[in-house]
Amino acid sequence: MKKRILSIFVCFSLILVLPVLLSAKNTKLTILHANDTHSAMVSFGPRGCYGGIARMATLINRLKAKHSNVLVFHAGDVWVGSFEFNAFFGYPELKIMEGMYDVMCLGNHELDLGLDTLFYVLNGAGTGNPVNLPILCANINLGTHPLSSFIQPWIIKEIGDLKIGIFGIVTTDPENYSPEINAVLTDAAEAAGNMASYLRDTENCDVVICLSHCGKGYDEGVLFEVPGIDIIVGGHSHDAYKHPVKMGGKIIVQAGAFGKHLGELNVQIKKSRIKFAGYKLHNVNLKIPKNPMVQTQVETVKAGVNAMFGIFGDVYADRLSFALKPHEEIWEDGNPYRDTPLGNLIADALKNRLEYRGSTVDIALEAMGYIAHKLYIGKIVGNDIMRAVPYGYDPSTGLGFKIKRVLLHRDQILAGLEFTVSNVENTDNFSLQVSGLSFEYDSSLTPVAGSIVRVDPFSVMVNGVSIFASDLYWVAMNEQLLAFLENLGLVPLSVEDPGVNEFTLVYEYVQQFGILSYDAEGRIIDRAIGK
Repeated sequence: MKKRILSIFVCFSLILVLPVLLSAKNTKLTILHANDTHSAMVSFGPRGCYGGIARMATLINRLKAKHSNVLVFHAGDVWVGSFEFNAFFGYPELKIMEGMYDVMCLGNHELDLGLDTLFYVLNGAGTGNPVNLPILCANINLGTHPLSSFIQPWIIKEIGDLKIGIFGIVTTDPENYSPEINAVLTDAAEAAGNMASYLRDTENCDVVICLSHCGKGYDEGVLFEVPGIDIIVGGHSHDAYKHPVKMGGKIIVQAGAFGKHLGELNVQIKKSRIKFAGYKLHNVNLKIPKNPMVQTQVETVKAGVNAMFGIFGDVYADRLSFALKPHEEIWEDGNPYRDTPLGNLIADALKNRLEYRGSTVDIALEAMGYIAHKLYIGKIVGNDIMRAVPYGYDPSTGLGFKIKRVLLHRDQILAGLEFTVSNVENTDNFSLQVSGLSFEYDSSLTPVAGSIVRVDPFSVMVNGVSIFASDLYWVAMNEQLLAFLENLGLVPLSVEDPGVNEFTLVYEYVQQFGILSYDAEGRIIDRAIGK
Protein backbone atom coordinates (compact mmCIF):
# COMPACT_ATOMS: atom_id res chain seq x y z
CA MET A 1 0.00 0.00 0.00
CA LYS A 2 2.86 2.36 0.87
CA LYS A 3 4.56 1.58 -2.44
CA ARG A 4 1.36 2.38 -4.30
CA ILE A 5 0.98 5.71 -2.47
CA LEU A 6 4.62 6.54 -3.22
CA SER A 7 4.12 5.64 -6.88
CA ILE A 8 1.07 7.88 -7.12
CA PHE A 9 2.97 10.73 -5.45
CA VAL A 10 5.90 10.38 -7.85
CA CYS A 11 3.59 10.35 -10.87
CA PHE A 12 1.70 13.36 -9.59
CA SER A 13 4.96 15.21 -8.98
CA LEU A 14 6.17 14.45 -12.50
CA ILE A 15 2.91 15.77 -13.92
CA LEU A 16 3.55 19.05 -12.10
CA VAL A 17 7.26 19.28 -12.84
CA LEU A 18 7.49 17.88 -16.36
CA PRO A 19 6.04 20.96 -18.14
CA VAL A 20 8.54 23.14 -16.30
CA LEU A 21 11.42 20.87 -17.31
CA LEU A 22 10.26 20.79 -20.91
CA SER A 23 9.78 24.56 -20.90
CA ALA A 24 13.33 25.08 -19.70
CA LYS A 25 14.61 22.90 -22.51
CA ASN A 26 12.38 24.15 -25.29
CA THR A 27 11.14 27.75 -25.25
CA LYS A 28 9.56 29.69 -28.07
CA LEU A 29 10.65 33.33 -28.28
CA THR A 30 8.99 36.01 -30.39
CA ILE A 31 10.99 39.11 -31.35
CA LEU A 32 9.07 42.11 -32.68
CA HIS A 33 11.30 44.73 -34.26
CA ALA A 34 11.22 48.11 -35.98
CA ASN A 35 13.97 50.52 -37.01
CA ASP A 36 14.59 53.91 -38.60
CA THR A 37 11.14 55.28 -37.81
CA HIS A 38 12.57 58.80 -38.21
CA SER A 39 10.00 60.70 -36.16
CA ALA A 40 7.10 59.52 -38.33
CA MET A 41 4.66 59.81 -35.44
CA VAL A 42 1.89 60.87 -37.81
CA SER A 43 0.64 58.49 -40.51
CA PHE A 44 1.52 59.58 -44.06
CA GLY A 45 1.00 58.82 -47.73
CA PRO A 46 -2.32 58.80 -49.62
CA ARG A 47 -5.13 59.16 -47.05
CA GLY A 48 -2.55 58.62 -44.34
CA CYS A 49 -2.32 54.97 -45.31
CA TYR A 50 1.18 54.30 -44.00
CA GLY A 51 2.65 54.02 -40.54
CA GLY A 52 2.08 56.24 -37.56
CA ILE A 53 3.09 55.44 -33.99
CA ALA A 54 -0.54 54.92 -32.91
CA ARG A 55 -0.99 52.11 -35.43
CA MET A 56 2.36 50.62 -34.46
CA ALA A 57 1.21 50.57 -30.81
CA THR A 58 -1.94 48.66 -31.78
CA LEU A 59 -0.02 46.07 -33.77
CA ILE A 60 2.56 45.53 -31.06
CA ASN A 61 -0.17 45.07 -28.44
CA ARG A 62 -1.99 42.56 -30.66
CA LEU A 63 1.10 40.45 -31.17
CA LYS A 64 2.11 40.62 -27.52
CA ALA A 65 -1.33 39.29 -26.62
CA LYS A 66 -0.98 36.49 -29.19
CA HIS A 67 2.43 35.22 -28.06
CA SER A 68 3.63 34.36 -24.57
CA ASN A 69 7.36 35.15 -24.69
CA VAL A 70 7.83 38.44 -26.51
CA LEU A 71 10.64 40.98 -26.73
CA VAL A 72 10.12 44.22 -28.68
CA PHE A 73 13.15 46.02 -30.11
CA HIS A 74 13.84 49.27 -31.94
CA ALA A 75 17.14 49.20 -33.85
CA GLY A 76 17.80 52.94 -33.87
CA ASP A 77 17.12 56.23 -35.67
CA VAL A 78 13.97 57.22 -33.85
CA TRP A 79 14.99 60.83 -34.49
CA VAL A 80 14.97 63.23 -37.44
CA GLY A 81 12.54 63.19 -40.32
CA SER A 82 9.45 65.29 -39.62
CA PHE A 83 8.11 68.45 -38.06
CA GLU A 84 7.40 66.37 -34.94
CA PHE A 85 11.13 66.13 -34.34
CA ASN A 86 11.97 69.73 -35.21
CA ALA A 87 9.40 70.94 -32.71
CA PHE A 88 10.09 68.62 -29.77
CA PHE A 89 13.43 66.84 -30.42
CA GLY A 90 11.89 63.37 -30.14
CA TYR A 91 10.93 63.59 -26.46
CA PRO A 92 7.17 62.87 -26.86
CA GLU A 93 7.96 59.96 -29.17
CA LEU A 94 10.43 58.37 -26.78
CA LYS A 95 7.95 58.69 -23.91
CA ILE A 96 5.29 56.89 -25.96
CA MET A 97 7.85 54.23 -26.90
CA GLU A 98 8.37 53.41 -23.21
CA GLY A 99 5.10 51.50 -23.33
CA MET A 100 5.85 49.82 -26.64
CA TYR A 101 9.48 48.66 -26.73
CA ASP A 102 11.65 46.72 -24.30
CA VAL A 103 14.97 48.00 -25.64
CA MET A 104 16.24 50.51 -28.20
CA CYS A 105 19.59 50.69 -29.97
CA LEU A 106 21.28 54.06 -30.40
CA GLY A 107 21.13 55.26 -34.02
CA ASN A 108 23.40 57.77 -35.73
CA HIS A 109 20.61 60.36 -36.00
CA GLU A 110 20.11 60.33 -32.23
CA LEU A 111 23.56 61.95 -32.22
CA ASP A 112 22.86 64.61 -34.86
CA LEU A 113 22.46 67.44 -32.37
CA GLY A 114 25.34 66.37 -30.13
CA LEU A 115 25.77 64.62 -26.80
CA ASP A 116 24.42 67.49 -24.71
CA THR A 117 21.14 67.70 -26.62
CA LEU A 118 20.64 63.95 -26.42
CA PHE A 119 21.22 64.09 -22.67
CA TYR A 120 18.80 67.02 -22.35
CA VAL A 121 16.05 65.05 -24.09
CA LEU A 122 16.65 61.77 -22.26
CA ASN A 123 16.81 63.65 -18.97
CA GLY A 124 13.27 64.93 -19.54
CA ALA A 125 13.65 67.88 -21.93
CA GLY A 126 13.02 70.26 -19.05
CA THR A 127 9.89 68.44 -17.81
CA GLY A 128 11.53 66.65 -14.90
CA ASN A 129 10.30 63.34 -16.33
CA PRO A 130 13.26 61.46 -17.85
CA VAL A 131 12.94 58.87 -20.59
CA ASN A 132 12.72 55.38 -19.09
CA LEU A 133 13.55 53.26 -22.13
CA PRO A 134 16.76 51.21 -22.10
CA ILE A 135 19.08 52.50 -24.86
CA LEU A 136 22.03 50.37 -25.87
CA CYS A 137 25.34 51.14 -27.56
CA ALA A 138 28.54 49.22 -26.87
CA ASN A 139 30.84 51.15 -29.20
CA ILE A 140 30.57 54.64 -27.75
CA ASN A 141 32.94 55.87 -25.04
CA LEU A 142 31.05 58.52 -23.10
CA GLY A 143 33.57 58.76 -20.26
CA THR A 144 32.20 61.03 -17.54
CA HIS A 145 29.53 62.63 -19.71
CA PRO A 146 26.16 62.46 -17.87
CA LEU A 147 24.68 60.77 -20.93
CA SER A 148 26.43 57.61 -19.73
CA SER A 149 23.66 57.19 -17.15
CA PHE A 150 21.14 56.67 -19.97
CA ILE A 151 23.13 54.67 -22.52
CA GLN A 152 24.47 51.26 -21.56
CA PRO A 153 26.33 48.67 -23.64
CA TRP A 154 24.16 45.67 -22.81
CA ILE A 155 21.14 44.43 -20.92
CA ILE A 156 19.84 41.02 -19.86
CA LYS A 157 16.20 39.99 -20.18
CA GLU A 158 14.90 36.80 -18.58
CA ILE A 159 12.24 34.71 -20.29
CA GLY A 160 11.35 31.80 -18.04
CA ASP A 161 14.64 30.06 -17.28
CA LEU A 162 16.38 31.69 -20.22
CA LYS A 163 18.88 34.50 -19.92
CA ILE A 164 18.86 36.62 -23.05
CA GLY A 165 21.77 39.01 -23.48
CA ILE A 166 21.21 42.02 -25.73
CA PHE A 167 23.73 44.63 -26.84
CA GLY A 168 23.74 47.47 -29.35
CA ILE A 169 26.23 48.91 -31.82
CA VAL A 170 26.04 51.94 -34.11
CA THR A 171 27.68 52.71 -37.43
CA THR A 172 31.05 54.45 -37.30
CA ASP A 173 31.04 55.88 -40.84
CA PRO A 174 32.58 59.31 -40.14
CA GLU A 175 30.46 61.25 -42.63
CA ASN A 176 27.44 60.60 -40.42
CA TYR A 177 28.83 62.58 -37.49
CA SER A 178 30.37 65.74 -36.17
CA PRO A 179 33.99 65.65 -34.91
CA GLU A 180 32.64 65.52 -31.34
CA ILE A 181 30.84 62.24 -32.04
CA ASN A 182 33.56 60.67 -34.16
CA ALA A 183 35.93 61.20 -31.23
CA VAL A 184 33.88 58.98 -28.89
CA LEU A 185 32.96 56.12 -31.22
CA THR A 186 34.94 52.88 -31.20
CA ASP A 187 35.20 49.97 -33.62
CA ALA A 188 31.79 48.27 -33.99
CA ALA A 189 33.04 44.76 -34.82
CA GLU A 190 35.49 44.72 -31.92
CA ALA A 191 32.77 45.92 -29.54
CA ALA A 192 30.39 43.26 -30.87
CA GLY A 193 32.98 40.53 -30.32
CA ASN A 194 33.69 41.71 -26.78
CA MET A 195 29.99 41.93 -25.92
CA ALA A 196 29.12 38.52 -27.35
CA SER A 197 32.00 36.92 -25.45
CA TYR A 198 31.11 38.68 -22.19
CA LEU A 199 27.40 37.89 -22.34
CA ARG A 200 28.04 34.29 -23.33
CA ASP A 201 30.97 33.43 -21.05
CA THR A 202 30.69 35.76 -18.05
CA GLU A 203 26.94 36.34 -17.78
CA ASN A 204 26.16 32.79 -19.01
CA CYS A 205 23.45 33.95 -21.38
CA ASP A 206 21.56 31.30 -23.31
CA VAL A 207 20.88 33.63 -26.23
CA VAL A 208 22.84 36.66 -27.46
CA ILE A 209 21.12 39.28 -29.61
CA CYS A 210 22.86 42.17 -31.34
CA LEU A 211 20.85 45.29 -32.13
CA SER A 212 22.86 46.71 -35.01
CA HIS A 213 22.45 50.19 -36.42
CA CYS A 214 25.19 49.55 -38.97
CA GLY A 215 23.27 48.61 -42.10
CA LYS A 216 22.71 45.52 -44.22
CA GLY A 217 26.19 45.53 -45.75
CA TYR A 218 27.91 45.57 -42.36
CA ASP A 219 25.55 43.04 -40.78
CA GLU A 220 25.97 40.56 -43.63
CA GLY A 221 29.58 41.40 -44.43
CA VAL A 222 31.15 41.74 -40.98
CA LEU A 223 28.90 40.90 -38.03
CA PHE A 224 27.91 37.48 -39.32
CA GLU A 225 31.50 36.42 -38.67
CA VAL A 226 31.52 37.55 -35.02
CA PRO A 227 31.28 34.40 -32.85
CA GLY A 228 28.72 34.12 -30.08
CA ILE A 229 25.90 36.15 -31.66
CA ASP A 230 22.66 34.29 -32.36
CA ILE A 231 20.41 36.99 -33.82
CA ILE A 232 21.15 40.34 -35.45
CA VAL A 233 18.27 42.83 -35.48
CA GLY A 234 19.38 45.46 -37.95
CA GLY A 235 18.76 49.04 -38.96
CA HIS A 236 20.35 52.04 -40.71
CA SER A 237 20.13 50.86 -44.34
CA HIS A 238 16.29 50.88 -44.46
CA ASP A 239 16.06 47.34 -45.85
CA ALA A 240 12.73 45.57 -45.39
CA TYR A 241 13.58 41.85 -45.18
CA LYS A 242 10.63 39.74 -46.28
CA HIS A 243 12.63 36.71 -45.19
CA PRO A 244 15.46 36.55 -42.65
CA VAL A 245 19.01 36.09 -43.84
CA LYS A 246 20.76 33.11 -42.30
CA MET A 247 24.54 33.40 -42.30
CA GLY A 248 27.28 31.97 -40.14
CA GLY A 249 24.78 30.32 -37.82
CA LYS A 250 23.04 33.65 -37.26
CA ILE A 251 19.59 34.99 -38.14
CA ILE A 252 19.60 38.55 -39.53
CA VAL A 253 16.46 40.70 -39.85
CA GLN A 254 15.56 44.32 -40.60
CA ALA A 255 12.17 46.01 -40.98
CA GLY A 256 12.59 48.83 -43.51
CA ALA A 257 11.97 52.38 -42.34
CA PHE A 258 9.49 55.10 -41.32
CA GLY A 259 7.32 52.70 -39.32
CA LYS A 260 5.78 51.16 -42.44
CA HIS A 261 6.57 47.64 -41.20
CA LEU A 262 6.99 45.64 -38.01
CA GLY A 263 9.01 42.44 -38.13
CA GLU A 264 7.98 39.32 -36.23
CA LEU A 265 10.69 36.69 -35.77
CA ASN A 266 9.84 33.43 -34.03
CA VAL A 267 12.57 31.09 -32.80
CA GLN A 268 12.65 27.93 -30.76
CA ILE A 269 15.38 27.81 -28.12
CA LYS A 270 16.40 24.31 -27.15
CA LYS A 271 19.36 23.79 -24.85
CA SER A 272 20.72 27.23 -25.87
CA ARG A 273 20.42 26.33 -29.55
CA ILE A 274 18.39 28.61 -31.77
CA LYS A 275 16.02 27.11 -34.32
CA PHE A 276 14.17 29.33 -36.79
CA ALA A 277 10.40 28.96 -36.34
CA GLY A 278 8.94 31.55 -38.72
CA TYR A 279 9.01 35.16 -39.81
CA LYS A 280 6.49 37.74 -40.95
CA LEU A 281 6.95 41.35 -42.03
CA HIS A 282 3.73 43.05 -40.99
CA ASN A 283 2.43 46.08 -42.87
CA VAL A 284 1.48 49.03 -40.71
CA ASN A 285 -1.38 50.42 -42.78
CA LEU A 286 -5.06 51.39 -42.88
CA LYS A 287 -6.12 47.91 -41.81
CA ILE A 288 -4.68 48.55 -38.36
CA PRO A 289 -6.67 50.96 -36.16
CA LYS A 290 -4.89 53.65 -34.22
CA ASN A 291 -4.47 53.14 -30.51
CA PRO A 292 -6.79 55.82 -29.03
CA MET A 293 -4.55 56.78 -26.13
CA VAL A 294 -1.48 57.10 -28.32
CA GLN A 295 -3.38 58.96 -31.02
CA THR A 296 -4.53 61.52 -28.44
CA GLN A 297 -0.87 62.17 -27.65
CA VAL A 298 -0.09 62.42 -31.37
CA GLU A 299 -2.83 65.01 -31.86
CA THR A 300 -1.32 67.05 -29.05
CA VAL A 301 2.04 66.95 -30.81
CA LYS A 302 0.44 67.99 -34.11
CA ALA A 303 -1.22 70.96 -32.45
CA GLY A 304 2.10 71.98 -30.93
CA VAL A 305 3.83 71.73 -34.31
CA ASN A 306 1.27 73.96 -36.01
CA ALA A 307 1.49 76.48 -33.20
CA MET A 308 5.27 76.68 -33.58
CA PHE A 309 5.38 76.71 -37.38
CA GLY A 310 2.23 78.66 -38.11
CA ILE A 311 3.93 80.56 -40.94
CA PHE A 312 3.45 77.40 -43.03
CA GLY A 313 -0.23 76.95 -42.11
CA ASP A 314 -1.42 73.48 -41.08
CA VAL A 315 1.54 71.35 -42.16
CA TYR A 316 -0.56 68.18 -41.88
CA ALA A 317 -3.65 69.29 -43.78
CA ASP A 318 -3.10 72.33 -46.02
CA ARG A 319 -2.57 71.35 -49.65
CA LEU A 320 0.53 72.73 -51.38
CA SER A 321 0.19 70.75 -54.59
CA PHE A 322 -1.07 67.45 -55.98
CA ALA A 323 1.36 64.80 -57.22
CA LEU A 324 0.12 62.82 -60.20
CA LYS A 325 2.56 60.02 -59.38
CA PRO A 326 5.09 59.12 -56.71
CA HIS A 327 8.29 61.17 -56.81
CA GLU A 328 11.01 58.68 -55.94
CA GLU A 329 14.25 59.62 -54.21
CA ILE A 330 16.14 56.51 -55.38
CA TRP A 331 17.37 55.32 -58.76
CA GLU A 332 15.37 52.96 -60.90
CA ASP A 333 17.16 49.62 -61.20
CA GLY A 334 18.69 49.09 -64.62
CA ASN A 335 18.11 52.68 -65.74
CA PRO A 336 21.30 54.56 -66.69
CA TYR A 337 19.64 57.82 -65.60
CA ARG A 338 21.17 58.66 -62.23
CA ASP A 339 18.90 61.60 -61.55
CA THR A 340 15.60 60.97 -59.75
CA PRO A 341 12.22 62.71 -59.89
CA LEU A 342 12.51 64.03 -56.34
CA GLY A 343 16.19 64.90 -56.73
CA ASN A 344 15.43 66.97 -59.81
CA LEU A 345 12.58 68.72 -58.04
CA ILE A 346 14.69 69.65 -55.02
CA ALA A 347 17.66 70.86 -57.07
CA ASP A 348 15.35 72.93 -59.30
CA ALA A 349 13.75 74.40 -56.19
CA LEU A 350 17.09 75.64 -54.87
CA LYS A 351 18.01 77.26 -58.18
CA ASN A 352 14.59 78.68 -58.98
CA ARG A 353 13.79 80.19 -55.59
CA LEU A 354 17.25 81.72 -55.09
CA GLU A 355 16.99 83.30 -58.53
CA TYR A 356 13.55 84.60 -57.55
CA ARG A 357 15.24 86.28 -54.58
CA GLY A 358 17.70 88.00 -56.93
CA SER A 359 20.75 85.73 -56.69
CA THR A 360 22.73 84.48 -59.66
CA VAL A 361 22.75 80.68 -59.60
CA ASP A 362 24.40 78.74 -62.40
CA ILE A 363 24.14 75.34 -60.73
CA ALA A 364 22.26 73.86 -57.78
CA LEU A 365 23.41 70.66 -56.09
CA GLU A 366 21.97 68.25 -53.53
CA ALA A 367 23.45 64.97 -52.32
CA MET A 368 21.18 61.94 -52.40
CA GLY A 369 22.17 61.15 -48.82
CA TYR A 370 20.41 64.35 -47.71
CA ILE A 371 17.11 63.43 -49.39
CA ALA A 372 15.21 61.28 -46.94
CA HIS A 373 11.77 60.31 -48.21
CA LYS A 374 9.85 60.25 -51.46
CA LEU A 375 6.66 62.20 -52.20
CA TYR A 376 3.61 59.99 -52.63
CA ILE A 377 0.85 60.31 -55.17
CA GLY A 378 -1.92 62.66 -54.07
CA LYS A 379 -2.08 65.75 -51.90
CA ILE A 380 1.26 67.21 -50.82
CA VAL A 381 1.39 68.97 -47.43
CA GLY A 382 4.12 70.76 -45.52
CA ASN A 383 5.17 67.73 -43.51
CA ASP A 384 5.74 65.81 -46.76
CA ILE A 385 8.34 68.41 -47.70
CA MET A 386 9.96 68.20 -44.28
CA ARG A 387 10.19 64.43 -44.59
CA ALA A 388 11.92 64.88 -47.95
CA VAL A 389 14.53 67.38 -46.66
CA PRO A 390 14.64 66.97 -42.86
CA TYR A 391 18.33 67.05 -42.08
CA GLY A 392 20.23 69.66 -40.12
CA TYR A 393 18.85 72.02 -37.51
CA ASP A 394 18.80 75.80 -37.59
CA PRO A 395 18.05 77.14 -34.07
CA SER A 396 16.83 80.49 -35.39
CA THR A 397 14.00 78.96 -37.45
CA GLY A 398 13.60 75.40 -36.18
CA LEU A 399 14.09 74.20 -39.76
CA GLY A 400 16.90 72.19 -41.34
CA PHE A 401 19.98 73.01 -43.41
CA LYS A 402 20.60 76.58 -44.50
CA ILE A 403 21.51 77.19 -48.12
CA LYS A 404 24.80 78.70 -49.25
CA ARG A 405 25.77 80.26 -52.56
CA VAL A 406 29.41 79.59 -53.41
CA LEU A 407 31.78 80.55 -56.21
CA LEU A 408 33.70 77.58 -57.61
CA HIS A 409 36.26 77.17 -60.37
CA ARG A 410 35.32 74.62 -63.03
CA ASP A 411 38.25 72.42 -62.00
CA GLN A 412 36.83 72.27 -58.48
CA ILE A 413 33.44 71.31 -59.89
CA LEU A 414 34.97 68.56 -62.02
CA ALA A 415 36.96 67.22 -59.06
CA GLY A 416 33.83 67.28 -56.91
CA LEU A 417 31.80 65.42 -59.54
CA GLU A 418 34.53 62.77 -59.82
CA PHE A 419 34.50 62.20 -56.08
CA THR A 420 30.71 61.85 -55.95
CA VAL A 421 30.76 59.01 -58.50
CA SER A 422 33.91 57.30 -57.23
CA ASN A 423 32.00 54.84 -55.02
CA VAL A 424 28.53 54.66 -56.59
CA GLU A 425 28.66 50.87 -56.86
CA ASN A 426 28.60 50.70 -53.03
CA THR A 427 26.56 53.72 -51.93
CA ASP A 428 24.46 56.50 -53.42
CA ASN A 429 24.85 58.80 -50.40
CA PHE A 430 27.49 60.98 -52.07
CA SER A 431 25.84 61.03 -55.49
CA LEU A 432 24.52 64.37 -56.61
CA GLN A 433 21.18 65.58 -57.87
CA VAL A 434 21.55 68.65 -60.05
CA SER A 435 19.89 71.66 -61.66
CA GLY A 436 21.54 73.70 -64.40
CA LEU A 437 24.08 70.92 -64.82
CA SER A 438 24.30 67.65 -66.73
CA PHE A 439 27.11 65.10 -67.07
CA GLU A 440 27.95 61.49 -67.85
CA TYR A 441 30.27 59.03 -66.13
CA ASP A 442 31.26 55.37 -66.35
CA SER A 443 31.12 53.44 -63.08
CA SER A 444 32.93 50.45 -64.64
CA LEU A 445 36.19 52.43 -64.73
CA THR A 446 38.60 52.22 -61.81
CA PRO A 447 38.90 55.53 -59.92
CA VAL A 448 42.35 57.07 -59.46
CA ALA A 449 42.87 59.52 -56.61
CA GLY A 450 43.49 63.03 -57.88
CA SER A 451 42.43 62.24 -61.44
CA ILE A 452 39.25 62.64 -63.48
CA VAL A 453 38.58 59.07 -64.62
CA ARG A 454 34.92 58.17 -64.34
CA VAL A 455 33.46 61.56 -65.28
CA ASP A 456 33.72 62.56 -68.94
CA PRO A 457 34.71 66.26 -68.67
CA PHE A 458 33.47 66.97 -72.18
CA SER A 459 29.99 65.73 -71.26
CA VAL A 460 29.67 68.30 -68.47
CA MET A 461 27.22 71.04 -69.46
CA VAL A 462 26.16 74.11 -67.50
CA ASN A 463 22.75 75.25 -68.68
CA GLY A 464 23.36 73.54 -72.02
CA VAL A 465 26.86 74.98 -72.58
CA SER A 466 30.18 73.20 -72.05
CA ILE A 467 31.65 73.76 -68.60
CA PHE A 468 34.86 74.87 -70.36
CA ALA A 469 33.06 77.98 -71.64
CA SER A 470 33.75 79.72 -68.32
CA ASP A 471 36.19 79.53 -65.44
CA LEU A 472 33.85 80.38 -62.52
CA TYR A 473 30.32 79.37 -61.55
CA TRP A 474 27.91 80.28 -58.75
CA VAL A 475 26.67 77.10 -57.11
CA ALA A 476 23.84 76.68 -54.57
CA MET A 477 24.04 73.88 -51.99
CA ASN A 478 23.18 73.25 -48.37
CA GLU A 479 25.64 74.06 -45.62
CA GLN A 480 26.47 70.43 -44.89
CA LEU A 481 27.35 69.67 -48.50
CA LEU A 482 29.56 72.76 -48.49
CA ALA A 483 31.34 71.54 -45.36
CA PHE A 484 31.86 68.16 -46.99
CA LEU A 485 33.39 69.72 -50.11
CA GLU A 486 35.67 71.89 -47.99
CA ASN A 487 36.86 68.73 -46.17
CA LEU A 488 37.87 67.42 -49.59
CA GLY A 489 40.00 70.52 -50.06
CA LEU A 490 37.56 72.12 -52.53
CA VAL A 491 37.40 75.49 -50.77
CA PRO A 492 35.18 78.01 -52.62
CA LEU A 493 36.55 81.32 -53.83
CA SER A 494 33.60 83.03 -52.18
CA VAL A 495 30.72 81.99 -49.90
CA GLU A 496 27.45 83.90 -49.47
CA ASP A 497 24.57 83.26 -47.08
CA PRO A 498 21.18 84.05 -48.66
CA GLY A 499 19.58 83.63 -45.23
CA VAL A 500 17.11 80.91 -46.19
CA ASN A 501 16.60 77.24 -45.36
CA GLU A 502 16.39 74.39 -47.82
CA PHE A 503 12.94 73.45 -46.57
CA THR A 504 11.59 76.93 -47.29
CA LEU A 505 12.87 76.92 -50.87
CA VAL A 506 11.40 73.49 -51.63
CA TYR A 507 8.13 74.38 -49.89
CA GLU A 508 7.76 77.56 -51.94
CA TYR A 509 8.67 75.82 -55.18
CA VAL A 510 6.17 72.99 -54.74
CA GLN A 511 3.51 75.54 -53.78
CA GLN A 512 3.85 77.07 -57.25
CA PHE A 513 2.50 73.92 -58.90
CA GLY A 514 -1.17 73.01 -58.93
CA ILE A 515 -0.07 69.65 -60.29
CA LEU A 516 3.34 68.09 -59.61
CA SER A 517 4.80 65.67 -62.15
CA TYR A 518 8.59 65.29 -62.22
CA ASP A 519 10.58 62.52 -63.92
CA ALA A 520 14.15 61.30 -64.20
CA GLU A 521 15.42 63.18 -67.26
CA GLY A 522 18.96 61.97 -67.85
CA ARG A 523 20.62 64.98 -66.25
CA ILE A 524 23.16 62.45 -64.98
CA ILE A 525 23.93 59.26 -66.91
CA ASP A 526 26.00 56.23 -65.95
CA ARG A 527 27.31 54.81 -69.23
CA ALA A 528 28.18 51.51 -67.55
CA ILE A 529 24.52 50.62 -67.07
CA GLY A 530 23.01 48.78 -70.01
CA LYS A 531 26.34 48.19 -71.76
